[in-house]
Amino acid sequence: MTRKLRHMAVIAATVLLWTACVTSPAAGGASEKSAPAIRFGTLPVLQALPVFLAAEKGFFDEQGLNVTLVPFSSAMEKDVALTAGEISGYFGDMMTVMMLNANRVPVKIIATIFNADTVQRLFAVVSAPGASVQSLGELATAGIAISSNTIIEYISTRILASEGIDRKSTHFIEARKIPIRLQMLLSGQVPGATLPEPLVSLAVQKGGRVLADDTGKNLSAIILAFRTDMLTRHPDSIRKFMTAIAAAGDFINHDPEAARPVMNTYCRIPRSLQKTFPVPRIPAVQLPGPHQVRDVAGWLQSKKLMETDMTYDRIIADGYLP
Repeated sequence: MTRKLRHMAVIAATVLLWTACVTSPAAGGASEKSAPAIRFGTLPVLQALPVFLAAEKGFFDEQGLNVTLVPFSSAMEKDVALTAGEISGYFGDMMTVMMLNANRVPVKIIATIFNADTVQRLFAVVSAPGASVQSLGELATAGIAISSNTIIEYISTRILASEGIDRKSTHFIEARKIPIRLQMLLSGQVPGATLPEPLVSLAVQKGGRVLADDTGKNLSAIILAFRTDMLTRHPDSIRKFMTAIAAAGDFINHDPEAARPVMNTYCRIPRSLQKTFPVPRIPAVQLPGPHQVRDVAGWLQSKKLMETDMTYDRIIADGYLP
């Protein structure tokens, strides 16, 4: 399948992640001119693997869809593009959709594509190599590097709470950019940090120690969302989009090693882990649970980041799952 570079400058300063920008595959055959153009925003992270693979292996083409994956190097860029109507939908976290709706950007979640289950983690609290702390409680007091007012802080507080550690006894250290946070951890500038995979595994490889993670805690729902005008005008195409995503998940689960080249190319797997990092198991696409929505909304309101009451129906669109 032909791949084309698709780049979009939506803010003046590009916020870099932990490696140089990786372009995303483009999908959509010229013969399907009647299909609406779906411009879908992505980030080069592990949880987006089914989206990348659906494009790379032709699952969007099989559904007769005209899909272009638009890569962004930061969530901020992606959010600005969606707000401006430059993309039809995107991959991200539930918190962002709530904040966009609170600011009257018409977008709804149509599915959860990824989550930490009982055997795989997405985020973890890691102690620095050689750190003297022996327990999660000691680390919380010593200091954990996070990005405040983001999904990282939400997950950090919920992981700590699940281990009986109160927010009031926790010292968070601001380190907004992931590459800087990782470097601060590995160099011992901070006692600990909350990181996403595969950087958790990289930190462990370098001598760090996982003290707690989100495995089985139902905290890390990664969602697919679309602008409501796209959902209203082209519901059949969105259902086909989800059929392609589900097919990609089945492909990954059936033959994970066949998916490894796509993962290594588009999900920024560190070179030292590219042969050994486990290809994740992809859960069946589903809608987020009401309790997940309530918990995230409640956290945003407790932080005074959102004043609007965010109901389930306001941010969830049913009827698009395969």
